[in-house]
Parts: sequence; C-alpha cells; structure tokens
Amino acid sequence: MIGLKAFRCAALGLVAAALACVSEPPLLPDHAWIVVTTGVPERAALERAGFRIAPTVNRHDGQGTESITVELLNGFLELTYPEPTVPVSPALQAGAEKFRLKSRWRETGYSPLGIVFARTPATPDEFPFATWKISAEWMEPGTFIEVMTPKDMTKAVSLSISSHAESTRESNEALARDPDQRAMFLHPNGARRLTAFRVQAPSADVLPPSAAYVSEHGLMTFDVGSEWLLDVTMDDGAQGRTEDFRPELPLVIHF
Repeated sequence: MIGLKAFRCAALGLVAAALACVSEPPLLPDHAWIVVTTGVPERAALERAGFRIAPTVNRHDGQGTESITVELLNGFLELTYPEPTVPVSPALQAGAEKFRLKSRWRETGYSPLGIVFARTPATPDEFPFATWKISAEWMEPGTFIEVMTPKDMTKAVSLSISSHAESTRESNEALARDPDQRAMFLHPNGARRLTAFRVQAPSADVLPPSAAYVSEHGLMTFDVGSEWLLDVTMDDGAQGRTEDFRPELPLVIHF
C-alpha cells in the first residue's frame, strides 16, 4: 500500500508536470531570414555593425538559393539569395521563382521576410489554421518544413516550422563549446542571443492567419506600418544600442 506521504509527493509531481505542460509554448522562435540579392552585398552592413558572418555558405540544392548566417547562441539571422549555380528541381520551380521575386521586394511588393519556429513538447498535431509541407534536396532525408502561410498568400510574410528535430538553440550551444567553432559566436559588438522578433508589414492583408495564433501565444509581435521591416532584439537590449540597416536591409536590431 502506498503511504500518504508518497501519495502526496506523487500527486504533487503530477501537478507540476501538468503545470509545465500548460506553460510550455506550442512553438519557439528559431531563426529569421531575409531574402537579398545575388552575391549578397548586404552582408557588409552586418559586418560594419560588428557581426561575424559564419564561414559556411549554405547551398539549397533543388531550391536555387544559397544563404549566409549570423549565428547566435539560441538561433540565427539568415540572408538568403537566388544563386544561378544552384540547381532547381522541377517540383520547386514555383518556389524558386518566388525567391527571385522576394529578392526584388521593393519592386514586387513580395515580403522578403521569414520567421522559422522550432517545435516543443507542446506543439499540437494540428493547428487552428491550414498548413502545408515542403521538402527539398538540401533537407535531411525524410524531413520537411511545415509552412504556416497559405500558398495563395504569395506576397505575405513567411511563417514556418523548422524541418530539424533539434532546435537551433540546442545545436548552437553545443557548437559554441567547440574550440574550432566558437569564434563565429563571438561577435565584436557583444551580441549573443536572440530575445525578440517583431515584423512590420505594409498592410494587414499580407499577414497570414497564423500570425494571430503566434501573437496570441506571445511568441512574437506583428504590426502594420509603411514598409516591410524585421525588428530584432538581442540580449534584451542590454547595451541600449540600436542599429538601423535600412536602406540596405529591412532590418533594425536592438542589443
């Protein structure tokens, strides 16, 4: 027979587990990307502000793009660009064209911005909005990105869920302990962690239904203004410093 004390401890454990489950967010912001021009000259603006660019250039075979990243301990910022030397698969022709249109966002009106989320133990099997899945040659076999922006909202901001089972936070914290890899996390400006994202859209009709869900769960914020803008806070703005990268990039960073 279980003793009263043991029973109470077991009951308290169940309550704690239930509370942890309730408090666990359904998703976590993982990283953000901006589509820029071929050759990525926009990287110079980030380097002038004291950010190191990670040494690896990421090829997205099948998608026709490449990217470079600014790595933080719990995520990264990514500059993605069309690259003619990267092959495009027949199934992703429309997606590759969309990236080309996004890279000319000032002319086309397409959003150049994307926010990618990581799954958590509380991620639901289904969301209260439609999603769709995409796979490409550059992804790990058997994985996919779950896109939370409807296909027919071609000019909207891209919201999606990462194809990786492990969050960037987990993988980057491990890399930062590697003496051969840690240098890319040591930005001369002192920035170390992503702590908030805000997306400004030029009109409400380019914010997908999933944006309301993301906002309601306190994952990030969205608002409407005069132009596309990614507003990022690092380290909770501890340094009291703000860098405005416009017009080169639709980006403001507080750190």
